[in-house]
Amino acid sequence: MRANKVMDYKSILHVLHEPGCPFCRFMKNHQAALLQEPGGKEIHHLCNFHTWGLAATQRASSAAELFLNLLQDQAGAPPGRACDICTLLQEEDDLRIREFASCLHDKPVAQWLHSQAVLCMIHGAKLKGNVPPAVASVICAITDSYRNQLTEDLTRLRDVSEPGAAEWGLLGHAAGFLASQRGLHA
Repeated sequence: MRANKVMDYKSILHVLHEPGCPFCRFMKNHQAALLQEPGGKEIHHLCNFHTWGLAATQRASSAAELFLNLLQDQAGAPPGRACDICTLLQEEDDLRIREFASCLHDKPVAQWLHSQAVLCMIHGAKLKGNVPPAVASVICAITDSYRNQLTEDLTRLRDVSEPGAAEWGLLGHAAGFLASQRGLHA
């Protein structure tokens, strides 16, 4: 993991024109902001992924300060407490699903649903549970279409004898479709 430029997205609607699952894109950006600029957020416990993420993305002095606080907070604490960043991500993810569901009749959302829509399986499933049945069937069609395209591409990749760097992009797309972007869901 490395530091990324954090975009100032205020709404899920701001990322509909970007490639891939808009929820993953929004949440990956939100996660980067939490890791790189955690100021004001109370952080008392971190999972393995987010501990290493902070170590990789923070300025050394900021990371040292945060880790010193964690060392004191976690002295004698029982293992298994929820990661504060994971909790914040889950809350934001739920908020963005509800936001999108409330904007179904907005022109950009309707256009996106019927033209360039791509969703990972996790966000597709979450979204289906928060929209009317007619829209849920559109969400199913979107995820089925992307699943079919990935199946064709992966089958072709499996049958090619000479591996190359371009295949890693396809494998990353498949991993993202199956499990959303790395670090967003446990």
